[in-house]
Amino acid sequence: MTIWFLPTMAAERASAESTTGESTSLASSVVGLSDWETTGFLKLEEFCLECHNTDYQEAEVDLSLLSTAEKIRQNSELATHSISMIRFGAMPPEDAALPTLEERRELADQLDDLVYHATCDLRPQPGRVTARRLNRAEYNNAIRDLFGVDLRPADQFPSDEVGGGFDNNADVLSLSTMLMEKYLKAGESVASAVIVDQATLPSVKKTFADRALHTLGESKLASFGEWFVRSDGMLWMEVEVPVEGDYVFDVRAGTNIRRRAEKEQDPVEGDKDDNEKRKSDDNAVNRCMTVHDERGVLVDIMDFGYQEKSGPNDSESFRVTLKPGKHRFFFSPTDTWIDELPEAEDRKDPWRVGESVSKRVQALTEQELAKTVLASDAEIEISRRIPVEEFNFKMHSVSVSGPTADSRKDLPETQKQLLRRMARQRGDRWEDVHKAAFVNLKPLMRRAFRREVSETEVKRYASLVQDATDRQESFYVGMQHAVTAILCSPSFLFRIEMPDTDEARELANKGEAVPLSSTQLASRLSFFLWSSIPDDALLYAAQKGQLVDRGKRRYHLKRILDDPKSNSLGQQFATQWFGLGNLNARDMAAFRVKEKGPEITVDDLASETHALFDHVLKNNLPVTELLTADYTFVGKELADWYGIELPGDQDGSSPQKVSLVDAGRRGILGHAGVLTLTSYPTRNSPVLRGKWILENVLGTPPPEAPPNVPELEESRAASANATLREQLELHRADPGCASCHRVMDALGFGLETMDHLGRLRPPTNPSVADANGELPGGRSFRGAMELSEMLAKTEARRFADTTVRRLLSFAIGRELRPADRCFVEAILDDTQDEGYRLRDLVEGVINSPPFLTTSVTAL
Repeated sequence: MTIWFLPTMAAERASAESTTGESTSLASSVVGLSDWETTGFLKLEEFCLECHNTDYQEAEVDLSLLSTAEKIRQNSELATHSISMIRFGAMPPEDAALPTLEERRELADQLDDLVYHATCDLRPQPGRVTARRLNRAEYNNAIRDLFGVDLRPADQFPSDEVGGGFDNNADVLSLSTMLMEKYLKAGESVASAVIVDQATLPSVKKTFADRALHTLGESKLASFGEWFVRSDGMLWMEVEVPVEGDYVFDVRAGTNIRRRAEKEQDPVEGDKDDNEKRKSDDNAVNRCMTVHDERGVLVDIMDFGYQEKSGPNDSESFRVTLKPGKHRFFFSPTDTWIDELPEAEDRKDPWRVGESVSKRVQALTEQELAKTVLASDAEIEISRRIPVEEFNFKMHSVSVSGPTADSRKDLPETQKQLLRRMARQRGDRWEDVHKAAFVNLKPLMRRAFRREVSETEVKRYASLVQDATDRQESFYVGMQHAVTAILCSPSFLFRIEMPDTDEARELANKGEAVPLSSTQLASRLSFFLWSSIPDDALLYAAQKGQLVDRGKRRYHLKRILDDPKSNSLGQQFATQWFGLGNLNARDMAAFRVKEKGPEITVDDLASETHALFDHVLKNNLPVTELLTADYTFVGKELADWYGIELPGDQDGSSPQKVSLVDAGRRGILGHAGVLTLTSYPTRNSPVLRGKWILENVLGTPPPEAPPNVPELEESRAASANATLREQLELHRADPGCASCHRVMDALGFGLETMDHLGRLRPPTNPSVADANGELPGGRSFRGAMELSEMLAKTEARRFADTTVRRLLSFAIGRELRPADRCFVEAILDDTQDEGYRLRDLVEGVINSPPFLTTSVTAL
């Protein structure tokens, strides 16, 4: 296990390979530590100080500031930059006195050892991270995970600035007035999407009476607006509903004949004639009303009591689920429409509802029904005397309302999740608002703020709901206001890591590193690996203080990486590391060829690299697998583009793993996205490709081109038929270009086996003959496959170093400083024996002091 604050001496560690592939010697380390002023600085003075001194600072660089070990400690960033220039060979320029390869190596290694010990021999500080605003991806993902819907409101925000290669760098995530307005609008749009005021949704609240009720068979309309129908008659109505849900039908009706139980006396024994007459009367009684839909299916059975006169009627209701559109309902005042209708006391609810079918209703034609519909201006005769024995059932009205709040299908799923408790509505007033709002808001605020929230905090937001209802707005609108306020709160928009205990504040006052709390670590973990807020399990672990324990962190690391949301590490981190986000800025039409072929999109190109990164991460493979993988992940279009076949049982709608054994390409250096990114619209660019390898694989970005150096196209041509290699060799004849291009071009030419669109070139193509090179130290290669294998074999630690530096910078949201080198070296030392497995590197990052602690005061 690494002892972070007592790093191994540089002279005793197996140091990383240099650009030449050779390891730093023990002797040079010892010399570098003891005799810099009499050895190393004299070499620096001999070759560099003529242009970089106090009086004449070429490129604003004064190397006299590195004259002593103490000055190197004070100017460690300048020293680190100088090491890169020396190792890269960019300085001194070709037209100046040049050190030998051995002198260059010794000077760089000696200075490197001094920088290492200057920053790591004392207790190294983890660095300070500015309060971080959520970037666009984090905001979108946070909304998705907070409410369970992918609304992506941040797509309308301005693009985030990039610092140190990543758009989550705290130092560049400013907050402008315009962006604050965008946050307010986004909060309002999200709130209105996750909570809907039902009063604003389409609904039905309609009463059907008089001419809106249509009759089949002879009927009469009474003066109180009641339809009197015969036992064999029927009424029907048609209603149109706007949305799927449950609708309540309230039917006001009655019968004009008493039931047996309601008669004044029972039949007299022995009076046979009277008994037979009463039986006949009973048979004529309408015991119930049946309701059928337009298919004739029984919907409900209702009982109505006896009424002697016209006037108020009994009210019975039924509830039915309807889909949007027009629906017809048929009301029959007799039990003869269905078979074997039992007595009311024997019926169970529902009884054959949804099963029994009225053949009479099914037999009705549109023409028959149309005849019963009265015109709006038609006169209806009012009957004053109605023979109730003949027209023994009366219907006053049918009222339809709905959909019910608990059944309508146009409410967002989030409505039920967020409104765990509803305030009571009494007329136009709402009661119990504050208590209901408190219950609803507390769990939401805990997730949004990524920490436990106090009752006082929750009450402030619940008061917004109370204020809204006091203004005669609905409870739903009040909850929308509260959600908007939560999403505009600094506790949601910013990740602020301040000491939260007396002990932590005391350390901060002393200028020492402050350990992050378990809650703060929960946010760092989730935003690093998910680019989103912690889930409930992580918040629970934070509440229990578990994340300060290394074993518990490891458990949650595994759980987080096993979650599909960890794909965001490839989509966010890997995309920015490899620069694939810049593909969006290109006009992809310029990369399409004239011949017919699949149309490749930016997503096709990026998803291949995302999938490989995710595969290496999830399976904890050596990071060099990104360079040497003899397989890739492609959909149908990209497979056709490469000329490879998908597995026979795959349709190619999503990326599938395919073999590249015989495809002439390996790893990310063979990905069409990388090759297209590093090309011009009509041709390859070995310079751009070599520069990309130096920056993203070797972690050694070349310096900016000297001023007034012409582009390749502006240089004089070698000849009319000169190859690209010949033109670049002429370009390198300029001393201002040669030092950088010597290594950069050699790397780029290794990828000449593939064209500017990432397709494999045929062996007969002249450019394939140029796909060879040699790097310092005599390491030669031919073609992209050998280049990938060589980089993985001789530059494994350097590539792992680049990976850790990028991961750490992305995880903590700031650019690395020279002092971070000791932490990076420790992670590499811990993972070296296992081949620098990617998941182990990630675990090393989350267990490093820069991730676990912070410095509150400026260093």
